[in-house]
Amino acid sequence: MSYMRKISFILLGIALIAGCGQGVENAESLAEGGVEVKGDTLVVSSTSTIASRLECGIVGDSVYAATLTTTGVVMAIPSAYAEVAAPFSGRVVRSLVRMGQNVKAGTPLFEISSSDYGEVVKNYVQTKSEKEMAKRALDRTQDLFDNKVASAKELDEVKTAYGLALEEYRHAVAVAKEYQIDLKSAEVGQPMVVRSPISGKVLGNNLVIGEYLKEDADAKVVVADLDKVWVKANVSEMDAPYVDGIKEVEVSLVARPDSTVKGHVAYVGGILDPETRTVQTIIECSNPRHLMLPNMYAQVRMQVQNCNSIIVPKGAVLQGDKSRYVLRKVGDGCFVRTPVEVISVDEHGLRVVKGLKAGDEIVMQGGFYLVDFK
Repeated sequence: MSYMRKISFILLGIALIAGCGQGVENAESLAEGGVEVKGDTLVVSSTSTIASRLECGIVGDSVYAATLTTTGVVMAIPSAYAEVAAPFSGRVVRSLVRMGQNVKAGTPLFEISSSDYGEVVKNYVQTKSEKEMAKRALDRTQDLFDNKVASAKELDEVKTAYGLALEEYRHAVAVAKEYQIDLKSAEVGQPMVVRSPISGKVLGNNLVIGEYLKEDADAKVVVADLDKVWVKANVSEMDAPYVDGIKEVEVSLVARPDSTVKGHVAYVGGILDPETRTVQTIIECSNPRHLMLPNMYAQVRMQVQNCNSIIVPKGAVLQGDKSRYVLRKVGDGCFVRTPVEVISVDEHGLRVVKGLKAGDEIVMQGGFYLVDFK
C-alpha cells in the first residue's frame, strides 16, 4: 500500500470517528466499504464487516397496553356553573343566601333597588294592559260586525290596533326574559329579585348591603353544582393518538395522593397547541363528597385499551433528513429505507403506527452502521 493511500485511510477513519462518535472499530468498518447505494436501497456485501453486525428480525402484531400519565386541573362543568351579576345598575337591598348554602334554580339570591328595572316592569305592565284593552275592543267590534252593526273598515282598524298592542307586549316580555325577570312576581316600585339560574351550592358571595352596583359590575354570587366535575388535562402530541382507545381513567388529587377517583374521557380537543405541543383532554369524574374543588391540581392516569400493534426496538428506527425510517430487508444483503411513524412505548421500544406490516423483516440492531451511506 502506497504512502498516500495510507494517509487517505487514516484521514477517513478520523473523520468517521469525529462524525459518528462510534470509535475506531466502527470507523474501520465503514472504511472497508462493501456497501452499494442505489437511491433508498442499500446492498451490503456478505464480505463486509458491517454485514455481521446487522441483526434482522421479522415484525409481528403483539398485544399492547399502555398507561398515559399527565397532570390536570379540576374545573366545574360549565353548564353547572354560574357567576351571577346584577343585570341593572342599582343598590343592594338584601342578601338572601349564605356561603355553602344549597340552592335550586330560581332561588332568590339578592335584591337590588334599580330605576332601570322599574322602567322595564312598568313598560311590561303598561303594554299588557294595552294589549288586553285592544283585545276587548277587537272582540266587541267583531261581535258588532257579525251582527251587521259595525263596518269592515272599523273591524280592520281595531285588528290593526290589536296587532300593534300585541307586538309591543311581546317585545316587553322578551326584554324582561332577557334580564331574567320573574314577571309573575314583578311589581312596579318593588326591588328586583335576582335568582339563581341553576341548582347547586353557593361558592362565592361578595354582596355588601347598600353597595351601588353598576351595570357592568363583576359577578357577586357564584353558584356551582360540584356533584360532577371536569379535569382538564393536556396530553402530549406523541400520546394523543392513544386517547381514542382509553379504557379507564384514574385521577388523584395532589392534595390527596392516597385516594383515586374513576373518570371517563368526555372530550378530546381537535387542535394541537403549537406552543406546548399538547391536546386538551377533558375527563369527567363523579364528585359526590365534593372533595375535588375547582382549580385543584391532579395526577391523571389513562389506561389504553389493549390492541394489536407492531413494537420494534428503538435502535431499529433511524433518523433521516426528513423523517424516521427503518431498514426493511428485501433480499440477501439488500435493504430499503422505509419511512415510518412511531410512538414511544417505553425507554426501549417504539410502536409503529404507519410504514410496516406484520411479516416485514427489518434490521433490529446495527442499522446505525449504514446511516452515513448516501
